[in-house]
Amino acid sequence: MKQGALRILQEILTESGRYSGPITGQLTDELPAAVDGKIEDCKAELTASPENWSDKRKRVAAFQLACKDAECDPGPIDGLWGQLTDYAYLEIEHLRRTGVPLLKFRDIIPGNENPNNWPTDRPGQAEVMDFFGYRPKHRTEPPTVIVDCPWKLTLDFNHSIKTSRIGCHPKVADSLSRILHAIHDHYGTDALREMGMHMYGGCKNVRTKRGGSTWSTHSWAAAIDWDPSNNDLEWGWQKAHMARPEFLKFWEIWEAEGWVSLGRQRNFDWMHVQAIKLP
Repeated sequence: MKQGALRILQEILTESGRYSGPITGQLTDELPAAVDGKIEDCKAELTASPENWSDKRKRVAAFQLACKDAECDPGPIDGLWGQLTDYAYLEIEHLRRTGVPLLKFRDIIPGNENPNNWPTDRPGQAEVMDFFGYRPKHRTEPPTVIVDCPWKLTLDFNHSIKTSRIGCHPKVADSLSRILHAIHDHYGTDALREMGMHMYGGCKNVRTKRGGSTWSTHSWAAAIDWDPSNNDLEWGWQKAHMARPEFLKFWEIWEAEGWVSLGRQRNFDWMHVQAIKLP
């Protein structure tokens, strides 16, 4: 359990009169009894009997209950720290620090600028093919050029491979370069690593869309996947890392150049960003 979450739990248990120990974000002698009291009072909200739960699991469950009380959805009250509880921690921390609820990504209207006149992925995909001058076929490759990334990348599917080079279609290269430098200028290398943005899922990949017959936007080397392991295709905003608040500026930089986040637009495939507009 995160130190910040433990501190919030101590604060909330103090406010409810259950806890009288120091608020340190560290384990204290007074904490187990306060947690047990909260658990006992809210047994009906738990997913299972806590009789055989460890002290650690009870602490997480008490924190989940505190989040739920604050209308920060932690998912099932099961004492297990997962993606939903992690996001609830961000929400309750923001709420207690600022006094206002965290603006969720589902409540944000994505930018819809198109300064580069990117094509739209309409049925038949003729507009995309004409714009990029390439009609995908298996065992053929689109034209590509190299764009240097200002921070070192690691291939998500092979961590032994490091690179600072992204091969993309020539028509998106200048835009991509501006975006990468703007992102690096805003966050810096260390923050980007903490956010997982050194994990690179690739750009060019001539294939059809998953579960479909039309061509993936990767086929034109006009789309990039970031940190696939933490942004699964089917995950929504509550689980995907790239839906977290710290990514707001990241997405604004892409959208200012007209690139599209499937996560921001459709709430799935948060790893993916493309220089092709949605219909």
